[in-house]
Amino acid sequence: MRLAVWPVLPARALVRALGSAAEAVVSGVVEVEPYEARAALDDGRADLALVPTLDVLRAYEGLEVVPGVALAGERSPRRRLVVGVPLDQIETVAFDPRDAQEAILAQLVLREHYGVLPTFALADPATPLADVLETASAALVDARDPVPDGAVVLDIGQEWTDLTLRPYPWGLLCARAGTLDEKAVARLQAAVRAAPPSDDLLVDGVAVYQLTLDGYAADGLDQLGELLFATGTLSEVPALPFVAAGGAEDETGGAEAE
Repeated sequence: MRLAVWPVLPARALVRALGSAAEAVVSGVVEVEPYEARAALDDGRADLALVPTLDVLRAYEGLEVVPGVALAGERSPRRRLVVGVPLDQIETVAFDPRDAQEAILAQLVLREHYGVLPTFALADPATPLADVLETASAALVDARDPVPDGAVVLDIGQEWTDLTLRPYPWGLLCARAGTLDEKAVARLQAAVRAAPPSDDLLVDGVAVYQLTLDGYAADGLDQLGELLFATGTLSEVPALPFVAAGGAEDETGGAEAE
């Protein structure tokens, strides 16, 4: 099965985790931007994909979600919010329309954490940030973009964690409905659980990302669904279509339990 992941370090750690231990399942890798992940599944470019959690919550029909495998973390792996005014004076946030998950998250943390309700306005990602901040109070930008003098940077993943005490579930590992069997799911789960530590999951030497969806990360997914429902982004909190996992034979002929 071909795996589609995002071109960021924590997602590449997922590729390595699923590599040798799940080689009977994963046969190739393609990198796609998060907004392309669902399309990569639908058009057959990939059989498995790391799909932004918001995309799954909004439109899970036709998908199956691998339980226990995800990209979750206390930092944003792709985007940060650059603010050019005092935080309580944010009126407009510029964003690339392809960054829907980050925009919704920024909206949540600004409202819940800072009590501000700015307008979110579409912006051309090719426009220099300094020019964007001439007309907008803040902008969601690539985490690698230089920051103009005097601007304040907010990591929306850290803001979420400060607000909820939970890591944010950035992406879920998904397949088209009916394409995964229990043995494949068990192999994927076992591969992630057995993965050695990776520097790509660290920020400044501290582990801030995880590839498992359990414990606080699972709680973070629950809280996200509830907040999105409470604020009107979702019409309901969906019951996601997690695939059941059975036993997968190991090299000694035994079974790996879920």
